[in-house]
Amino acid sequence: MGHLDTIEKAAQKLITLCQKEKQTKIDKERMLTIQAEILASIENLAECELCGSISEIIVTMTLTDVTAKLCRECGVKSLEAGKIQASKQGTSRKRTRRTKTSGDPKPKVERTASKQAKPVEAPETPAALYTRVEAQTGIKKADVKRLHKILQGIATPMSPEHTLTYVQREAETAKIKVDAEALKKAVALLTEQ
Repeated sequence: MGHLDTIEKAAQKLITLCQKEKQTKIDKERMLTIQAEILASIENLAECELCGSISEIIVTMTLTDVTAKLCRECGVKSLEAGKIQASKQGTSRKRTRRTKTSGDPKPKVERTASKQAKPVEAPETPAALYTRVEAQTGIKKADVKRLHKILQGIATPMSPEHTLTYVQREAETAKIKVDAEALKKAVALLTEQ
């Protein structure tokens, strides 16, 4: 039984308890147990970095020096294309980090583009990049991610001035409130990748 099935069955148990005519102290304890079970199952779900879908199994994939945690559909599409491409859908959901409990039950599968004899410095992950940009500019990580998606959507190389102007206009359209100097620094940091 997967985590989503566990959540669904636990929610049904909770609904049954709530529909009782009169709840007791034992019912409250059962509700708290069910809540803990639901939260543990939710913690074990992971989000695809391209399409934002939540899945029980996420694969960490590296293609052409780009690493991402992908759901099955995005992984197959990336393998067929030979590179990890940004999704057209995008996600606007704000991510929150929670501490993990010991004994991480989800399987981790790693794929690499090729084996190399010399150790190469690992490329910066998108999450690390967003954290670094957030620390240097003061822009919220969710907004940094949205700005990065805007930059990835630029089809052809532009001059730095045109890129900044384009991102400023797209940020205004997307209602991302960012200071002009912070935006300039964020664009510079995100384009050096």
